[in-house]
Amino acid sequence: MLSVTPATQQTSLTQQTLHGIQQTFQHLINQHAQTQQEARQAQRWQQALYNSFAVWDWEGSTRRLFCSEEWTNLLGLPHDTIRSVRMMLKRIHPEDRPVFKNTLKKLFDGSVSKLDCEIRFKHAWEDYIWLRTRARVTDCTDEGTAQRVIGTSVNITARKKAEEEIYDLCQQLHNSEVLYRELMKNASDAILIVDKQDDRIIDANLHASDLSGYSMKELMGMERCQLLKNPDGGSIPCQDKGLIRDMLLISRHGQQHIVDISRTTVHVSGRHLAQCIIHDVSEHKAIEKRLQHLAHHDPLTGLPNRILFRDRLQHALHKAQRNNTLLALCFFDLDHFKSINDSFGHDAGDRVLTCIAERLEKTIRASDTAARLAGDEFVVILEDLEHQDLIQPIASKILSRINQPITVARQQVRVTSSLGISLYPLDTLDSDTLLNQADTAMYRAKKNGSGLEFYTISEDLDQESLDLWPITQKRSE
Repeated sequence: MLSVTPATQQTSLTQQTLHGIQQTFQHLINQHAQTQQEARQAQRWQQALYNSFAVWDWEGSTRRLFCSEEWTNLLGLPHDTIRSVRMMLKRIHPEDRPVFKNTLKKLFDGSVSKLDCEIRFKHAWEDYIWLRTRARVTDCTDEGTAQRVIGTSVNITARKKAEEEIYDLCQQLHNSEVLYRELMKNASDAILIVDKQDDRIIDANLHASDLSGYSMKELMGMERCQLLKNPDGGSIPCQDKGLIRDMLLISRHGQQHIVDISRTTVHVSGRHLAQCIIHDVSEHKAIEKRLQHLAHHDPLTGLPNRILFRDRLQHALHKAQRNNTLLALCFFDLDHFKSINDSFGHDAGDRVLTCIAERLEKTIRASDTAARLAGDEFVVILEDLEHQDLIQPIASKILSRINQPITVARQQVRVTSSLGISLYPLDTLDSDTLLNQADTAMYRAKKNGSGLEFYTISEDLDQESLDLWPITQKRSE
């Protein structure tokens, strides 16, 4: 028998479908506005960094190399002169080019994670200058190839010339001691002369005294290991000629300086002496650390960003598999966050986000990880869970802390959130699927008004598709 649906019922279904599509498009528009705000903020941080330091930034997707104005100034070139790796290689000394090119290739294909070398670059109006260049992969593909590499350079020409002059001069020490003394006195780096027989300092320059905080008299006769230490606790060898990096110089007051030490063996009147030229790289290391932090943390809240979150999630999954424990992934966002921005302005919205981040860090355990993915979306990785019953009390505590009122523009604003939870290995073994499942559960909690929901595999498939579609669209933007 043929069944005919009444026209009024068809109209009702059509209206419901149109209403659902309108809601979906509005959600996409709101998310796009938040994404643009995040991009502008990240661009401001990046621009401030590029204006202050000699930085180069290689983008894997476009194969384009961006060099900051400070970096091109090192070579006496106009800004935006170097726009590709090939153009950079052309300015490197022919003797240094193969080694740098080979190391850079290993960095790009994922064989190594960082680069640290001293190479000569052709200056615009001078001869070649020495640059110490350090670089690190800050983003990579699933196959391990580099997607983004950020590097810094510092001019070490004066130091290299001083090392060469001092080395040559040391060979003639017995004929020109007065000249050597004058060179040591005016050297820009700290210099120590150590008797290799008992490993004690027998001479030093004023810069060594200034850096260490010890007087010249106090340095004389001091054991080298009292002043210079290996970060891993071992001794620093002084028998071999060469450069050792990232050692520690401990000052009189306990301050630790990160130093590079260039060593040379000198034979004078039958004595075997070690000359140590000490270059303080603490400031450069601090810049590197800052760059590394900016690459892996959200500039507004200081929480791990999406890149660091994915790395920590992978480590947490491996750990849970190895220890046979549970892992819970909590995904939440703030309800009606757009209305806060619209009513009080984006500065107030930023204040709410930073307050939420602070509450998260104070609420979760030391073994857990909180991260901000984008906009008002946050995730928390709960590790080392022996029983499933432990998860809901922890998640409820997180929600309770987040939902406390926040003072915005001298007004108490009630903030609420919806939180979804997915479990490893009960729901899935894959990190991306685990994130999508938590996302799905979060939107079900938002729709039901329950505040907190666990992912259930028996959810209605049509509803699950409707929940996932706008989120998938948002993340592909």
